[in-house]
Amino acid sequence: MTSSARPAAWKVLLAFAIIYLVWGSTYLAIRIGVREIPPFLMAGLRFTVAGAVMWAWMRATGTPSPTLREWRDASVLGTLMFLIDYACLFWAEQRVPSGISSGDPGHDSGLHHAA
Repeated sequence: MTSSARPAAWKVLLAFAIIYLVWGSTYLAIRIGVREIPPFLMAGLRFTVAGAVMWAWMRATGTPSPTLREWRDASVLGTLMFLIDYACLFWAEQRVPSGISSGDPGHDSGLHHAA
């Protein structure tokens, strides 16, 4: 059995830092965006642009376009995910701090003052 080389610790820490900053800034961007754009329109635009960019990247790298069945399945999943999860998140961001909506209970909730 061969063992694979482990990545350097700094690379792992850098990857986690990037994920933390990008993921966390997403909720802040949503919070700022829903002040000016209706939440469902903003969410729809965000996902439409993201999907178009991913599809263009896929085509540019030579991956064939999805079949009709794959488009149908992805559309059903995307619609359910949008309506059940993200639509509620974008709507809630109008009323609660982004730290709470991100799932970080210590941020903006007063729990960080308890320590």
